[in-house]
Order: sequence, then structure tokens, then C-alpha cells
Amino acid sequence: MTDPCAPLPRAVDCGCCAGIDAATPRRLYNPRGLEAIAYRVGRHGDFLESLRARLSSADLPALAALTTREANDFTLALGDALASSLDVLTFYTERLANEHYLRTATERLSVREMARLIGYELAPGVAASTYLAFTLKSVPGASVAPITVPVGTRVQSVPGQDEQAQSFETVASTPARAEWNAIPVKASTPWRPAKGDTALWLDGLATQLQPGDAILIVGQARLDAPGSEHWDVRVLDAVAPDTAAQRTRVSWREPLGSVFPPMDPAATAAQVHVFRQRTALFGHNAPDANLMSANNSDSNVGQLIDQGGNSGSIIHVFIDKGGSPGSLLDSAFTAKKTGTLWEWKDFSIAPPAIDLATDNPKIVADSWVALVSNEPDRGSPELPGYTELYRVARVMQLTRSNFGISGKITRVTPDTTENLTPERFTLRRTLALAQSERLVPTATPLWHPVHGDHLVLDRRVDGLHPGQPLALTGRRQRLSLASEATGLSLVLDSGESVPLEGGDELFMAAPAVRVIGKSNLKALDAETFAALIGQPGVHLRLALIDRDARQGTLEVDADRIRLAPGRSDDPAVSEIGVIDTIVETTPPSRDHTRLRLQEATAHVFERASLRINANVAPATHGEGVEAILGSGDAGAANQRLALDQAPLTFVGADTPSGRASTLEVRVSDVQWQEVATLHGQPPDRHVFATRQDDAGRTTVQFGDGREGARLPSGESNVRARYRKGLGTSGNLASGTLTTLLSRPLGVSEATNPVPATGGEDAETLARARHNAPLTVLTLERAVSIDDYANFARAFAGIDKAHALWLPAGPAQGIWLTLAGVDGAELPVTGDTLANLRQALVRYGAPLVPLRLVNYLDARFRCRLSLKVLASLEPDPVMARVEAALRDRFGFARRAFGQAVSVDEVAAVAQAVRGVEAVHVTRLHRTGTSPTVVPRLFAALPVASLTELPQAAELLTLDAAPIELEVLP
Repeated sequence: MTDPCAPLPRAVDCGCCAGIDAATPRRLYNPRGLEAIAYRVGRHGDFLESLRARLSSADLPALAALTTREANDFTLALGDALASSLDVLTFYTERLANEHYLRTATERLSVREMARLIGYELAPGVAASTYLAFTLKSVPGASVAPITVPVGTRVQSVPGQDEQAQSFETVASTPARAEWNAIPVKASTPWRPAKGDTALWLDGLATQLQPGDAILIVGQARLDAPGSEHWDVRVLDAVAPDTAAQRTRVSWREPLGSVFPPMDPAATAAQVHVFRQRTALFGHNAPDANLMSANNSDSNVGQLIDQGGNSGSIIHVFIDKGGSPGSLLDSAFTAKKTGTLWEWKDFSIAPPAIDLATDNPKIVADSWVALVSNEPDRGSPELPGYTELYRVARVMQLTRSNFGISGKITRVTPDTTENLTPERFTLRRTLALAQSERLVPTATPLWHPVHGDHLVLDRRVDGLHPGQPLALTGRRQRLSLASEATGLSLVLDSGESVPLEGGDELFMAAPAVRVIGKSNLKALDAETFAALIGQPGVHLRLALIDRDARQGTLEVDADRIRLAPGRSDDPAVSEIGVIDTIVETTPPSRDHTRLRLQEATAHVFERASLRINANVAPATHGEGVEAILGSGDAGAANQRLALDQAPLTFVGADTPSGRASTLEVRVSDVQWQEVATLHGQPPDRHVFATRQDDAGRTTVQFGDGREGARLPSGESNVRARYRKGLGTSGNLASGTLTTLLSRPLGVSEATNPVPATGGEDAETLARARHNAPLTVLTLERAVSIDDYANFARAFAGIDKAHALWLPAGPAQGIWLTLAGVDGAELPVTGDTLANLRQALVRYGAPLVPLRLVNYLDARFRCRLSLKVLASLEPDPVMARVEAALRDRFGFARRAFGQAVSVDEVAAVAQAVRGVEAVHVTRLHRTGTSPTVVPRLFAALPVASLTELPQAAELLTLDAAPIELEVLP
């Protein structure tokens, strides 16, 4: 038998002397900012190595006899088992240690319990909110009594593919009237002729007007005083029927009014007439008296003699019954000789009668006749000379023979003989406009779009009040480029440029801005903008949307654009406006109601299509529930009762958290109040507290008689009224809430004109880690500028916030840039912004001006060349790289003003398993030149003394596919 103590040959190594240093406990070092901490003093191999080292320790001489280090030895096997136990123990110790820190905890329970230590409860989520517009039944010709849409009126959505129907309920009673269903804005103005006018609109299409027709515009002043000069006669230049609106536009070149002679358009009771007949005065076609000779008195033949005395051919023979020259010849040729010229006797107009060279029975009394002197050096090109207007007092149809001619005439006796002289109106030259026919003028349409904070309704609408929401629905205003407009481009918001051609049509996305000089910008109201269109030398900057729904900016001269009518297939846009004041006019208008809104409209509406629904009620996601919670037991302390249905609805509110519960508890018909905690409550106070578990189930807890009152004993005496449903499932598109589940009397339809927004799921761990400490920083108040940002970040519906103090300038006060959940834009008229503003006024400095703006969503693109380990498939590696980039540069992990560098992008890709090398070949903002920019910056607001600052930018990775290529 071998002596175990005998020395072994040098070639034999039993391992007894190996591992003389213990590997455990490991030294722990955790720098700040880690997402997981290391807390294990060792792992299985470390513990096994330490055990083997202790077997060879000089401190334990009794173990010297153990000379084997074979793994199948019992002692070594026992040590291996102990190392395994220690490995498991340290694993869970490390997990427990991580769960004790807010940043590193991975269990919702851990985060919730740690947050409760500082009085913070994980947000249960919040219900989406919107507005519901109701349509009431109307009976033509009959008035419908106003009704009230009650609280709790339910409307359900029409679900799409793989969606569930969502219910919304009104949260405020709302008066409603049938006449409020679809109120047009003022789309026309009553026609009143004004100096300088060159057009008017007529009712109907059957006017039978053509260019060249003459019209008369006359008013009460001329009817009352024949000598009045308040009238105009114009010759039409164009006649344009508007079939859709059943009206006709007529225009002329010469503006109304005149400097010489001084004339003004009709002021009151203006009428429009058309002269259906152009004629002349009797005698205009009489033969020239100088063409006939009266010298040969012995002859029965009159010879044609020219002024030079030369004889011509025989053209007329005048013989009386006795064969001698007749009296007609004598009387006709009895004329005064002026020099060598002869003229017919009394060859001039003979006031007070006007003999028209026509037999027209349609010329009647009280109609109008205009005489035009036709002098080429006076008047207008269409009506040269002097024009005088006469009203027919009496009319006769006669036969007249004179001046060597005979025919039927219409003799008109006018109401005045003003300027009715032979010198003014000669028989041969005067143009007569007669047979006037009255036309019906209609209101002049207004073409300028609707935007801003003022609305003028097309009629007087009673019952509206400040604070009332209105649903505005219509088409966007179209603009067309003039045919000669060339070389224009729409610069998209993404940075790309789209060439435009003459005749292209685009939609206005924002009010027009006039560019004065190089950098001076002036916002234009709608009426001023429309007046500038067509004027040369006026430079405009327009925010437009093209036919592919791409938005951009166009800088163009005003004479190269036109307002274009909308089309029936143009998509309608909607928004909510809230009445600020009813603008009273002096004297009060009987025809129109003027409103001022709390905020300017977000869209630029085409005036003709805009309709306003005033039957609008606020509504939130959720369905009402009334239930018996249970029976009270006065002998039970801190009695707990659970709600049967989940999740309990929380709605947006102006509380520090931005939400409020819809739970209402009554005990024996007495309402009890909810409090955050029962701690410190008076023993007789009727209060309760609620807690929610991870599944969203709510438990109601009552007092124990020392902190809060106990429930009184009774059978089913605890009742609850609440609503169920919340979360992002309630964030619905506009027009999806259309099914009336409860139908108030008279209501026929309902819809949501704007999207439902603000819905938020229960708070995630990542947000809870971030938001919980904010409550300690703010203590539910806002004092410093950081407090305002932190208060907003912890508010329901707000994901990110940036605050800036502006000591002076047009935006003096606090400039707060906000981003909604997952980067959603916060509607200006939505509940989230309204509640946050009210909360900051209540819990902050109420006199400090406050502006809340949406952030600027900036995007960047990149291209990477990757070298993948030869042992791996490239496609899975590239998928992991793209996922890592989107996680690192997505909205959740980015901050306002945070830059992006080439090194950062390369580091993220390099850290992905399987990537051997990375080369960033492109890094640039979306829409800019595809090149490598070493560092992309995101802008933060900068204080200015002259203009509003820009909102903060958030620079994230573009949603377009990332360009990845594999190097060989």
C-alpha cells in the first residue's frame, strides 16, 4: 500500500497545492447611472475555487490528509454542491438588491412600493377625451324647441379591423337646438354699389345677358329727384354664370362713379336694369338736305346736286295732285341756309318729347331711357360722349313723316328735360338705350378664406354663450398658380423641394405671411390677403399642402397666385373652437352674429364650405356603472370592498397629477369623499381610500374609527357609481364615434369632429422611475423654472417638457415646450393643455404669463456599413442593429435639445452581438443633403426681445428604413 505521506514524483501533480488564494468574496463596484447593479460576491466557479483553496490552507492542518482533488471525490462533490447553493443564493440576493433601487428595479410591485414610500402612486392611466357634435331633427318651416343633451349620453365607435368598440359619454349637460346643426359663416355681403366697382352678381342664370349689353344702376335718390346724379350706365364686358350657386356675375371696364361730370353711384334702394334695345332718334337716317335742289321751281323733278353744283342722277320726284311741285317738297326744303349748306326744317330733338326711331310696345311708362351723345372725345370707350338718364312718364306709338322720311315711332315723354337740348343730343349722332328690364341683384360673395379668432355667422343666432364649444368643419382653402407662374418650388418641411407648374393647385395649411424687405414678416388676415392677390410687387410666404398631403413653404409674388374654388372630393377638416365673447355691434346687427374665439383656428377654411355645429358636448372614454358594493359592518375596522368591473376610469383634471377618479361612493345615501390616504383623517369623517393592483382591479378601503369613520352596519347599504374603461384604446380618429347608444329626444346623429386624445395606459416602469422622484422635487407646487418642467412631466398626458424663463419680449413669462405620450401632439383645444394650464396657475405663480407649445419633431437618417462575424448570418445581425438604433434614438430615450453624433451611432451598432466593425457613411437631417455630418444638433428655445422663440426640438431617428450594408 502506498504511503500517502510519501513524496510523489515530480511528474505527478495531484492539484493539492493549487488555488491557494480564495476567489470570493468579489469586490463590488457600481458607478452611478447603471441600469442594473452587480451585487454577487461570487458565482459557482468562484465559490468552488475558494473552497479548494481553503482545503490547501495552512490554517486548516486537519485537511492536509486530503490529498486528492478529483471531482468525483465525496469531499469535492460536497464542495461543488455548496458552491451551487451559494451561486443560487447570490443570484437572488443580487435580484433583491436591484429591486431595492428605483432605477434598477424590474418588478412593478417593487417600483410601486418604493414610490409609495414618498407618497407616489403609480398612475392608473387616464381616459381619452374629445367632443361630440350632435345633430337634431329639424322640420322644414317649423320651429323645434330647444333640448338639453344630458350628462352620460353614450356614443360608441365603429371598430375597424382587429379593434374593439369603445364607448364615450358626455360629461356635461349641453343645450342644443336644431338651428345650430350647421350654421354657415358669412359668405356674402349685401350688394351696395360703391365708387370704383366693376362687377356685381345677379340672381339666377336666365338673365339673357351678353357682353356688350348696357345696364343701369339707379337708386331711390334718382326716383325722388329727377335732377339727381346718383346713377350709372355701363356696358358689360363679361357675363359669367355660376351654375352651382344659381347666380350670374357681370362685369364692366369703367368703374362706377365719375369725376366729370361729377357723379356718384346709387346710395340707397339700388336697382339694376338692362337696356334690351339700342336704337336712335327719329331723323337719324333722313337724307342730306344738300343732296336735293329747289332751284328748278318750274320742274316737277328734283335733281341730285352736290355741294359743288354738279348735277347727278335723278333720285326723287315730288309732284302734287295738280302736277305742280308739292307742298312736301316745299315744306321739307324750307330750311335755313348756313353758308352753302342746307338742313331740314326743325331738324332737332323737340323737348319735352323724345321720338325714338322704333315701334316698340315694350317701352312702357316708368321704364328708363338713356341718351348717349356719342362724342368721341368725351365719356368712356364703350359709351363715348355725354350720357343722360330719363324716366318714361308717358309713351305713345305714332307714325311720323318728316325730313323726307316716314315711319312708326315711339314717342317718350321723360320725367325731366335736363340736358335735353339739340346741342347736346343731335338726331343723327345720339344713341338711345331703351326698353329697360329690371334684374334682381344678389349678395356679393366673399372669397377670402376663414381663419383667425373671429367668426361672422351668416345670420343672427340666439342662445350662444361664452365658453361654448363649436365644431368647425369645412374644406381647406385652395390656391392655384397662375398659368404664367414658372420656376416655383414647394420646399417641404422635410427639406426636399418639389417643382411646381402654372395651374397647379395646393391647399393652404396656415395663414399667409407677407415678406417685407429681406426678413421683415407680417402676418396677414384673410381679407387683406385676398385683397393683395393679383398685385405685383407683393411677396408672400405661404404654408401649403400638395395633392400628396406633403406640407411645405412657397415664397411667391401675389400676382402669380389665385384663390381657387374647392371641389366636392376635397377632404374635410374639423376642429373645435371655444367662444370667448359675443361681439356686439352698434347698433345690434339683425343679420349676423359675430364671435371671438379663445384661440385662432388651426386650419384655413374655404368660406363657402365651412359649417359650424353649436350642439357640442365634451365627452370622455368610459362606460357608466352603478352597483352595490356590499354591506357595511360597524364591527370591522378598515373594511375593504372591491369594484366588480375594471379598469376604473380616471379622467383628466387640473389636479397636480393631472387626473381624477370617476368613483362616487354613497353609504346609506350619504356621499363619502375619496382621500389619498386614511392616515391622519378625523375618526368621524366619511372618507375612503382606493388601491389598485397590477391587474387594474380597484379596492375601496374605509376607516377604522380612529383614522376615518367605520362603515355603519346595513344590508347592501354601500353603493358605487363609476365608469369603466381608459387607456390608449380610446385614442380614436375623428368621425369614428357615430353610434348613439342613448338617444335624447330629438337627437338624430352624433360624431366626434376631432380625434379623441389624451388616453394613457397605466404607468409603465420606465415612466414611474422617472416620474416618482419628480413629486418630491415639486411637492405639488411650481416655483422655480425647473419646477414648471418637472410638474409638467409628471402630469397626465405629458411625456416630456422643457421650460424657459423669458424676462422680456413678446413672449415674456414662462415658455413651456411639451410632448404628449409617445410623442403625440397635444391639441390646442384639448383637455390636457387646458388642465395643465389651470393646474400651473393654481399650484404655480398665478400672475406669471404662461405659454404652452408643442415641440418640434426633428428627424435624422443614417447609413451604416457593417462587418459581420463570418460565423453568423448577416440578416439577423442587421435586424438587431436596426432594433438597437431605434431603441437608442427613439422618442422614449431622447431629450429636448439632445444632439446625435457619428461616434454615438457607431457605438450603438458596434455593441450589437455579431458586429465586428462599423463605418457610418451617412448621417444627416431628413430632407437635407445625404452626407456625413459629424454632429447633428437639436435646437432649444432662445429668448428674444422682438419675436416669439422657437419651440424645443426633439431629434429622433426617421421612421424610414435604415440603410444598412454588409462589408465583404
